[in-house]
Amino acid sequence: MLKRSSLLRRRYQLAVIFWLLQKNVTPDKTVDTSTEKKEEETGLKGIRCPLCHWRPSLSSRWFCCDCHHPEYFFGGCGTSWNSFLTGGRCPGCNHQWRWTACLACTGWSLHEDWYEKG
Repeated sequence: MLKRSSLLRRRYQLAVIFWLLQKNVTPDKTVDTSTEKKEEETGLKGIRCPLCHWRPSLSSRWFCCDCHHPEYFFGGCGTSWNSFLTGGRCPGCNHQWRWTACLACTGWSLHEDWYEKG
């Protein structure tokens, strides 16, 4: 029975990850000043992927699930949230994520490396 529930949980996690990857994560070419102002007010300005330089928006969402490499965290709670509004801490289970995956290039980087210096 344990094996079956583990298999079902893994299928659910893969379905959610697949759903998240299907979302359009390419930033718009037009600049909306109201969104830019909101990002400044919420602290999203100055945040970008260290690998591809993609910038998350207020609507960008990460998912707390079991993660092998590089985080090695096996207690995911299923919460979906914007990682940069909480400094990488999951509001569901309070896990502090050291690594953050880019929603554009899918590469992993240390969460602190996303914040631009200066």
